Amino acid sequence: MTLQTHPGIRLRTVAAVFVSMALTSLVARAASYSYDLTGNIASANPGAGGAPTLPVQPQPQVFQTGGMATFSVVAAGIGLQYQWLSNGVPILGANADSLLVANLPLVGTNLGNFSAIVSNAFGSVTSAPAALWPDANANGIPDWWEMKYFGNLNQPASGDFDGDGVNNLNEYLEGTNPTNRLSFNPRLYIQAARGSVAVSPDLPYYTLGQVISLTAIPDPGQGFVGWSGAVTGNKPTVSLLMNTNESVVANFGFPLGVALDNTNLVWTTTGGALWFGQAEVSADGISSAQSGPIVSYSISDTGPFVGDQTSLQTTFFISQPQQLGFWWTVSSQPPDGVAFSINSNRVATLSGQSVAWQNFRTNLAAGVYTLTWTYSKGPVNIPDGILYVDAAWVDQVTLTTAAPTAPTLGVQTTGPHTILFYWPVSPSVFRLQQTAALNPASWTDTTNTVNVVNGMNQVSVGAVGASHFYRLVYP
Repeated sequence: MTLQTHPGIRLRTVAAVFVSMALTSLVARAASYSYDLTGNIASANPGAGGAPTLPVQPQPQVFQTGGMATFSVVAAGIGLQYQWLSNGVPILGANADSLLVANLPLVGTNLGNFSAIVSNAFGSVTSAPAALWPDANANGIPDWWEMKYFGNLNQPASGDFDGDGVNNLNEYLEGTNPTNRLSFNPRLYIQAARGSVAVSPDLPYYTLGQVISLTAIPDPGQGFVGWSGAVTGNKPTVSLLMNTNESVVANFGFPLGVALDNTNLVWTTTGGALWFGQAEVSADGISSAQSGPIVSYSISDTGPFVGDQTSLQTTFFISQPQQLGFWWTVSSQPPDGVAFSINSNRVATLSGQSVAWQNFRTNLAAGVYTLTWTYSKGPVNIPDGILYVDAAWVDQVTLTTAAPTAPTLGVQTTGPHTILFYWPVSPSVFRLQQTAALNPASWTDTTNTVNVVNGMNQVSVGAVGASHFYRLVYP
């Protein structure tokens, strides 16, 4: 067995001493100190001191065949002296703030406990004992702990024996049971693009039942769209109960109303990943709404993969007929794609790896409408060597006054030289036009008087020698 001091860690003790000296000199300004060439305190005025303290205790170490382990303490005080102990017995020559242990055989489940006595002219303090444990399979976990829980040394440090989302090494370091999936410290996993998330408290892991606060912080020029995953809604600051491992997605982008060129409508987004406004792809060269990056996932470690969806939606009321228009496109692997629905009725779909921007228009009667654009992803991606973005885009959503449907224009001969045109009276005013030819056409309004007879508009036109064409025009 070889036990030796390791002076390379002495700087940790020196730094602690300097802090202690600064505080002491504030209390007793008459104190004086002298230092050696390396910066260590050589002597001090006895009136300015006190017994040492140990702000940092030595920690347990694992030991592997042919390896080494280092124990260290951080002490505060002046004129410090060190003595390391093995199972309470002083180790000859171990008089530094650290102790290097090497070339020990892996025997038993506990190679011993090591502690340090730190003393000066004013007193002494003994550290808590720190164990040195064998680690025969070199996975960073003591053999005794693996035997206690697993009954063997076959489990890797990165494995998750109980499937609770925390690996075996972290279960050991955190003092939880690796064979009980209800005994673990939950983790928080955050995804954020075009922004960040401030977590309070911000810890590597949490205790079961701990409540934390999440605040979404958009990058300059971006806006917060909303949360998805373990948290939903669009409030920038929310609370989350950590009763299991949680995944949260913070979605940022241009405000959807701005990206869609329609701030008069209220826009919402739901699904595996929310839609967001962006400027990289658009029909107008300015901005558009893009579907969030959804992925296929498995509901269990061994279960099949399933698909996912993300939707963009708005609900509104119109008191008179309107024409709805928008531009949209998609880059997907068929049959994945985007569907457009009106009041839950699918009316159009797009799918393809490189689809050009398309314009969609339809007339809406007065009433309440819910418009939904849904990008859907299937359970698997089939490698085909063709690149696609796996997303859909919508741009320039408009509602304009819809042109009414033209009524049927009736024709009746009323005499050898007169013709009567007639059509139903409606709230929309149509004009009767005529042209002598269709190619090229030169339409002009007729100047004849329009009479209303029994709910019908009537115009009497004198017959001309050449052929003429007539039509109704709105407005």
